[in-house]
Amino acid sequence: MRAVWALLAARPRLAVALATCVAYLVGIFGPFQFDDYDVVVRYEPVHSLSGWWAAVGQGIRPLLKLSYALNWVLGAGALGFHVFNVLVHVLNTELVMRLCTAAGDRRERWPFTPRGRAAFAAGLLFALHPIQTEAVTYVSGRSSSLMSTFALLTLVFYAQAVRGQRAWKWLGLAVLFFVCALLTKEIAVTLPAGLLLWELCFERRSWRGLATRQALFAALVLALLTAAILRPSYYTLLYNALGVRPLSSALAHQIEGALYLLSRLVLVHRLSIDPGLGLLPPSPFVVSAGSAVLLVLLAVAWQQRRARPIVTFGVGWFFLHVFVPYLFVQRQDVINERHVYLACFGIFAALGALFIELSARSPQRWQGIGVALAVFLLGATLLRNLDYRSRLALWQSTARVSPANPRAHNNLGVALELSGRLIEASDAYARALALDPKYAMARSNLARVTAAH
Repeated sequence: MRAVWALLAARPRLAVALATCVAYLVGIFGPFQFDDYDVVVRYEPVHSLSGWWAAVGQGIRPLLKLSYALNWVLGAGALGFHVFNVLVHVLNTELVMRLCTAAGDRRERWPFTPRGRAAFAAGLLFALHPIQTEAVTYVSGRSSSLMSTFALLTLVFYAQAVRGQRAWKWLGLAVLFFVCALLTKEIAVTLPAGLLLWELCFERRSWRGLATRQALFAALVLALLTAAILRPSYYTLLYNALGVRPLSSALAHQIEGALYLLSRLVLVHRLSIDPGLGLLPPSPFVVSAGSAVLLVLLAVAWQQRRARPIVTFGVGWFFLHVFVPYLFVQRQDVINERHVYLACFGIFAALGALFIELSARSPQRWQGIGVALAVFLLGATLLRNLDYRSRLALWQSTARVSPANPRAHNNLGVALELSGRLIEASDAYARALALDPKYAMARSNLARVTAAH
């Protein structure tokens, strides 16, 4: 055992990867859940590579669907999909540590080999925090985690293009992976602003070079947006997403959503696959409190721009990927925990650097705190993965954490009905109707179950 601990201490990257696999060990044996049936199990085009190819021009997110098709062809059922998701998460953790290394020293060059305690602290937070579970254990959450892989690779090669020789080669790779990110999930469109933020915080190169690089990405976004608008499927998606709510209402909902996600970085026992945001207008208190918290974060980020640029970058990156895109491309349910997956890179990079700065004052005490925190997060992620062990367990957890959400009770009723527990199912449907008397699906489900028993 001592030899094992010595090996892990000497190879922290291996330790992070192993801890990640242990944290998600329970989740890989879970079934398909909820949206997985619509996007994988019952969606014929991803059941073969030829089917995927035939449907490429008809839908959205072709690279995401290609990953589903490859999983389906390789077999292994839900297990294969879950293993793929965990491997993506392990890769993303490695990329996070490499980017933290690059952020910590402008002299670093490709491949930005992870070194330094701040990089490993950020990597552990990113790998083990249970808020990442929805993007990893939920098969449909792959849209966020796989898009993040391409986004982080874009940032890695962009940083090398700024720092290294043969800049156009590296910039070409950055462009390629940016396109891959967009073809996996459209919300990656905000990434060029993240590249600009990186350059302003860490690179401090010539303004001419910065303008050239940004002009390239701006032209690419404009060209892709034009091509998307000309395609009926993408045009319909954009048309339906834009203007779901008035801008003032969208702003209030996004403040509520951002506050919810920030709070779940601490309240790890209150995670929910469907928190029910967007069902009702947020209260004035929530909007006021959320506005105050977000403004304080922005003020701190601005104040630290010279002394601790990692804090400025972390806060800015969070806002760019959680707040800004969903303010304009609106969702009925506002935001879910999987949507914070990429944004967590910035937050955890800043927290990792600050933790190491604090630990320098009392190394032994803070080292113990760090180990305890890592063990706690690993345990919390294991427990969160237990919620995904079955459809019933997931919706029992969701209804318990989000008791005012009628969708949670309706879906719990479906899970209970499929388990043959009809009386409990009818109670769940009745609860959903009590919360929302106009909920037609819950009313239909209740009528069917009542007739059956």
